[in-house]
Amino acid sequence: MGRLSMLIVIFTLALSATAVANPPLQERRHIDVTQKAIAASRICGFDIFRHFEGDVHFVVFYDNDGAIVREVDTAPGLTVTLFAPSTGQSYTSSVPAVLHTDYTNGAAIGSVATATLTGLVEKFGSVDLDSGRLVFLAHVVSYDAAGVPNIRFFEEVSSVGPNVDVSVQQSRCDGVRSQ
Repeated sequence: MGRLSMLIVIFTLALSATAVANPPLQERRHIDVTQKAIAASRICGFDIFRHFEGDVHFVVFYDNDGAIVREVDTAPGLTVTLFAPSTGQSYTSSVPAVLHTDYTNGAAIGSVATATLTGLVEKFGSVDLDSGRLVFLAHVVSYDAAGVPNIRFFEEVSSVGPNVDVSVQQSRCDGVRSQ
């Protein structure tokens, strides 16, 4: 075998070895969940609930060693409805945001992640709007049954774009307060 042929074989083997990464994990899930908006309820002095509904697509990426390195979540048709039974008021907002999460330590439980949310976060009835690009630090708290990490935000790092003039919780309260 000639020297050039040997180099081509070695180069081809090297390329194929570096291109062997795990394919991304993809999960599609329909969300239809109602939960109490605890902080907004506390600020308002009456119960406020959030109802999320829509399809979410999770894509988890791995490095060559099989460790989770990042995730991209999209939910173009997701909506959130906030309602207060005591006032009879409610509003619904589209939430067509994309969440990009970069993981450290292979997304081990307790490790830190940087989560960047881009798009419309919530329109609070006719009261206010929260959108743009928000960056948070988060901890990995668990995994779902498919292996997608669940994270919990613990610090806002930056926010660019239209932001609410008061806290998100106060905007929710104002959006469902009796007129």
